[in-house]
Amino acid sequence: MSLGLENQIFQYIDLHQNEFIQTLKEWVAVESDSIQPELRQEVTRMVELTADRLRAMGATVELVKLGSHKLPDGESLPLPPLTLAELGKDPQKPTVCFYGHVDVQPAKKEDGWKTDPYTLTEIDGNLYGRGATDNKGPVLAWINAVESFRALKLVVCPRSRRLWPQCHPQKISPDWLRDAGVTSSSSIQRRNWVD
Repeated sequence: MSLGLENQIFQYIDLHQNEFIQTLKEWVAVESDSIQPELRQEVTRMVELTADRLRAMGATVELVKLGSHKLPDGESLPLPPLTLAELGKDPQKPTVCFYGHVDVQPAKKEDGWKTDPYTLTEIDGNLYGRGATDNKGPVLAWINAVESFRALKLVVCPRSRRLWPQCHPQKISPDWLRDAGVTSSSSIQRRNWVD
C-alpha cells in the first residue's frame, strides 16, 4: 500500500474521530447488561441501535428472534434478537464477515471502576466505559472501517490484494483491513480504549 493511500485513510479517520467517539459514547451509555432481567430491554435497544447504524450505511438488516430464556424462578424472558446484516450481494466479490456482541456484563462504580462505567470517560488519552473493548467498541470499529473504506471508494484487487482507489468498496479484504491497521483491534490500540 502506498504511503499516500495510507495517509488518506488515516486522515479520514482523524477527520471523523470525534463522530466515532461520540457514537461509542452513546453506545456505552446504553446499560445493555445481559445478566439482569430488568435490563433486557436495554440489550434489545442496543441491538436496534446497531441495526440502525448498519441500515444508515446501506446494509440490509434482519433482526432474528431467538425465542426466550427460562429464569431459575420460572419466569420466561425473551432473548434479544440476533442482527444479520448484508452489504452487497455480488457472489463474484470477496466476502468480509465480522461478528461481535453489544451486550455487556454488570458494572458498578463500587466494583472498582474509577468512573461511571456507563459514561465514556477519557483519562490520560484512554477511554474508559463498559463495552469500550468488550465488545461495543470493536463492533463499532468494524462499522467505522467499512464506512471509511466506502467513503474513500477503496477496493482491494482480489488477485494481488493491493489496495486501489476505485468505486467498488465491497472488495475490501479482511487481511487488508488487518494489515492496514483499521480493524477493531488496531482502532482500540490506537486510542488506547479500555474496559
